[in-house]
Amino acid sequence: MGTICQILFHNNIHGVYYAGQTISGQVNLSTDKVKEIKAIRLKLKGFAQTHWTESKTDSNNKSTSESFNGFHKYLSSTVYLLGSETSPEMTLEPGVRTYNFACQIPIHCPSSFEGTHGRIHYMVDVNIMQSWKYGSVFTRPFTVVQVMDMPTYQSVSQVPVQVRSEKTFGVWPFKSSPLNLELTLPQTGFVPGQTVPLKVFVGNESRIRVHEMKVGLAMMITYYSDLSSGTNSERISVAKLKADGVMRNSQKMYEFQLLIPSTPPTSMHLCRIIKIGYQIEVVAKVKGMHINGTLVMPVTICGVPIAPPMVHYVPEGSGASGGSTEGVLTLFDGEAASAAPAAPPYPWSENSTFAPPSYAEAMHIQSNPEKSGQLQQETQAQSSSDEKKPFKPLYPIYSVPSPTEEKKLDPALEKEEKK
Repeated sequence: MGTICQILFHNNIHGVYYAGQTISGQVNLSTDKVKEIKAIRLKLKGFAQTHWTESKTDSNNKSTSESFNGFHKYLSSTVYLLGSETSPEMTLEPGVRTYNFACQIPIHCPSSFEGTHGRIHYMVDVNIMQSWKYGSVFTRPFTVVQVMDMPTYQSVSQVPVQVRSEKTFGVWPFKSSPLNLELTLPQTGFVPGQTVPLKVFVGNESRIRVHEMKVGLAMMITYYSDLSSGTNSERISVAKLKADGVMRNSQKMYEFQLLIPSTPPTSMHLCRIIKIGYQIEVVAKVKGMHINGTLVMPVTICGVPIAPPMVHYVPEGSGASGGSTEGVLTLFDGEAASAAPAAPPYPWSENSTFAPPSYAEAMHIQSNPEKSGQLQQETQAQSSSDEKKPFKPLYPIYSVPSPTEEKKLDPALEKEEKK
C-alpha cells in the first residue's frame, strides 16, 4: 500500500469556490510501514503563469527561438502538520492521521483558467518531506470563480445596444453598392446557461449574393510575459449558429437564439498576464474572390447574474474557529470539523430568487497548457494518480431567463426595424 493521501473538501463535492469564500477540508494520511521523514507540509497555492516560444530567422537564414514567461502569485499559505523545514529527522509510525484545515480565498483572485499558453491555477498541496531525496507530494486542484470584478460588470449595458457595418465590393469605378449588416442585442452582459436573442438585419444592395449567414460567440485570450513586451493572442470559438443567405438587391431580418455554454468569466482587470474577453461575431459569407462582410460587438460573460437585480456578494470571513484571515491557512481539531465553514453552493443569500447553478467543464478550451520549466517543477513530483490527468476547471451554469426585447429601443432602432 505504501503511503496514501486523500485531500477532501467539506460539503463541496465539485471543489468549486467563489473568490472571498472560505475553503475547508481535511487531509487523510495512511501509512503501512515505518517511514523516516523531516516534516509533513500542507500548502495552498494560487498563481497565474504564461509560457510560449517564438522562432525567428535572421538575414543569414539562421533560426533562433525566444521564450516568454510570466508569473503572478495570488495565494500562498503554508502550515506544517508534523515537524518543520528545520526539524531533525523523525519516525512516522504506521497508521491513519487526519488533519482539518481552512483558508479564506482572497477576494481579488481571478477565475481559474487552463489555456494553450498559460493558466490560472489553485491547489492544495501535501508534501511528505524526507532528507536527502525528493519527498512524496500529493495535490488536489480546485476551481475559483470570480464574481466581484465590478469594473468589468459596471461596463455592462442593460438596455438594447446596436452596431452596424458596411462593406462594398470591387474598386472605383466598378465599386458595388453596400452590403449593410446590423446587430441588435437586448444587453451586453450574460451568464453561461442563458440564451442570447440576436437580431441581425442584412441589407444587401450589392450585386453579390450572400450565400450563408453565421453568428457566434468568440473567446479572445491575450497572454503577457513578465520581462518583455511580448504578447500572444488566441481566439476560441465558444458557440455558433448559421442560416441561409440573402439574394442580391434584397434584405432580410434574422432572429438567432445563441446558447452560452460553460466558459470562464470575462477577466480584464484582475490578472495582469492573462486577459479574457468575449465578442459576438456576425459573418456574411460570399463566394469567389470577395472578402466576407463582418461585424463584431464586445460582450461580457459574468460569473454571476447581475441583473435584475444586481447581486451584491459580501463574503463572510468566518473561519473554523474564531475567524479566519484572508489567505491564511489554519488547522483545527477533529471535534471542530462539524462546525467547519462550508462554502455555500452559490454566493448570494438563500432567500434570493436565483437558483443554485450546476457546474460543467468548458469543452471549447484545451486542457493541456504548454508548460514552462517552473510550472513543470510545480507538478513533476506529484504522486497522486488523479494528478496524472489534466485538470479541467468547472464553471457555473445558471438557469435564468433570457433577456427580452421588452426594454424600450432607441427611436433610430425602431425606425430601422419597421423598414
